[in-house]
Amino acid sequence: MGKTKKLIELDDKAIAILEKQAKLQKRSLKNYIEYTLEDQALRFSEPSEEYKKMMDDMIERDEKGLLKTHTWAEVLKQYGRKL
Repeated sequence: MGKTKKLIELDDKAIAILEKQAKLQKRSLKNYIEYTLEDQALRFSEPSEEYKKMMDDMIERDEKGLLKTHTWAEVLKQYGRKL
């Protein structure tokens, strides 16, 4: 995949907030902004064919009563954890 450079303008307050977040993640401001934008773009993207197939299978199993589900409390109990 190629890369494209874009010039963006942000107000000083936004930059200050983003710099603090970048430091918390031990990233440079540039890297943090790029990472955040790419992550957000992926959230807007179409799910993969594999994911769609898996979800269709889950829906079909649920409709047929074959899907086994567990409550959060059951999962925690299985791993010796408490709420």
